[in-house]
Amino acid sequence: MGYHPFRSSQQFATAETDPRLKTLLPLLRRRCQALCAQDRAPRRYARESQRLEREIKSISQTLGADLFAHIKIVFYNAYHEPVLSTEATDRVSTVKYDRQLDTLSVIQDIKALKAQLDATKDGDEQRALEEDITGKILWLLWCEMCAEADELLPKVVEYIRREGKVKGLWEIWSAAPSLDPGDDQAHLQRIMYDAGANTSKYQLWLDARAREQAKWSVTDRGTLTVDDKASMLPQTLTREQKL
Repeated sequence: MGYHPFRSSQQFATAETDPRLKTLLPLLRRRCQALCAQDRAPRRYARESQRLEREIKSISQTLGADLFAHIKIVFYNAYHEPVLSTEATDRVSTVKYDRQLDTLSVIQDIKALKAQLDATKDGDEQRALEEDITGKILWLLWCEMCAEADELLPKVVEYIRREGKVKGLWEIWSAAPSLDPGDDQAHLQRIMYDAGANTSKYQLWLDARAREQAKWSVTDRGTLTVDDKASMLPQTLTREQKL
């Protein structure tokens, strides 16, 4: 990907005034300060490291594990930005998300699916609709979070660099979550990426139902019913008597 929409010093200078970062920056600064204190305050460093380890472990058990991988790539590129003009050090994230996602359109789709879900009583149809709704919600949030990481993390890195605590960010970057998803996580991941690929479980269900109905329609046309056979019996007997 290697996408960096916010690289100018003017935009970096607004990090402290960005309302999305107003609460985050002081908290992150204190955490980075603790993670920079391995020699001066080893106990404080150890406590913060253990806390970070627990948080990363918790993240690794959710869809956030892949998001963390994307954040690490964005951080790496922002961290090494001062040398990017002379060295090609950019890393490319393999995380998939739609940078041009039409949020309002997705919300409208979700509302339409929810209305269809409320109207149906068929269990299979309900499950297909629920999966589509879940996938679209996950995909919407996923794309928003990845876009926020691309936009805001370079600002955060520059702010922490100016504060002289960038080593603490590197400690966070170095923490590696497990990227081996469990069954539930893999299932949600599949649902989310299906939504991103416009693969609808509900549409697949409709197509399967239409094929099944067509098959039974052909079978019905080619099979005589009991009534059909009964109505033909007198005609058969009449022809046999004439013979």
